[in-house]
Amino acid sequence: MYKIGSVKAYRYKLRPSKRITQVFEETLNVCRELYNGALQERRDAWRINRVSLNYHDQRAQLPEIKLIRPDLNALYSQVPQDVLRRLSKTFDAFFRRVKQGQIPGFPRFKGKSRYNSFTYPQSGFSLSGDKLTLSKIGSVRLRLSRPIEGKIKICTIRREADGWFVIFTVEENQCRYFPKTNDTCGNDTCGIDVGIENFATFSTGAIIENPQYLRRALTQMKIQHRKASKKKRGGSNRGKAARILAKTHLHVAQQRKDFFHKRSLDLIREFDEIAVEELNIRGMVKNHHLAKSISDAAWGSFVLILTSKAENAGRRVWRVPPQFTSQDCSKCGERVKKSLSMREHRCPGCGYLAHRDVNAAQNIKARIAPFARVKVTSPDDQRIPVHL
Repeated sequence: MYKIGSVKAYRYKLRPSKRITQVFEETLNVCRELYNGALQERRDAWRINRVSLNYHDQRAQLPEIKLIRPDLNALYSQVPQDVLRRLSKTFDAFFRRVKQGQIPGFPRFKGKSRYNSFTYPQSGFSLSGDKLTLSKIGSVRLRLSRPIEGKIKICTIRREADGWFVIFTVEENQCRYFPKTNDTCGNDTCGIDVGIENFATFSTGAIIENPQYLRRALTQMKIQHRKASKKKRGGSNRGKAARILAKTHLHVAQQRKDFFHKRSLDLIREFDEIAVEELNIRGMVKNHHLAKSISDAAWGSFVLILTSKAENAGRRVWRVPPQFTSQDCSKCGERVKKSLSMREHRCPGCGYLAHRDVNAAQNIKARIAPFARVKVTSPDDQRIPVHL
């Protein structure tokens, strides 16, 4: 079974020369200044004239801007256009949050450390073997760790703590679905209860322990942060210490992402349908006693990766209401109130005894009955999966 027109992203590490690295840095700087200038223009247009500018208005001004800023001519023509498109998407997200009643967060100016990528959205790049050629920049080697299957549509160059990377957005002609499990006993469906003590508990009784990558790295991070804070501000030694700390943060993030990819792949191989709770994580992290542990667990990122993989594999992920999943008995439905310290579920009505989280996972599984199914429809769920 196949899905037509699947879009994926492939990420590879670059091996730029000193000259290419300098050109990358200069390109980022020019793009950042264009972004900030376009943002200032939008702010002034609304504040002074009550006029709302859009992408097409600002794109039409690019020829005039290039006369004032000759350094823009050093960029491939579509790169500055993509910068303006990025700003436009930022405003679209801002207005969407306003309409939804969320904390909007007005678009902000970007400092040097907060603008780390530029994009060739359609053309201006070519890949031959392990050599990537970029228009107006030159050729750069990359570590081609896996073959690309499909047609490359977009090329993005990104600066990270441990070097430069290229991300290719690829359109695949065919994407193979996983075969159905063909289980007739109800074992093709799984409910997942996420937590802090255990990362995930399944309705089958299986448990995934919480790796706590951030907690395990905190001591090292504190030492590195202390060393960086003692260096002279603006000095080269402070910059080196900051880069060491940034690499540690990156390592933690990569460990967590690798863990999510592997566990989610195991799940979609075993089950046809998977149910998770629709948790209000933003509200949960307001509890300052648990905020760090909740952020370290990163349940939201796990669900996004799981959903993306499931869509590509022909599986389904459902979000169900989380109310009383830990309190209700999964066998008879009686509500058994428990404190957080109570780790066992004992039902006085039917006598059912189970681990608290297993009982919750079984309730989550039961809530994907046809009348209660709520498919994940958040815009974030449409993110393109990055294959590491």
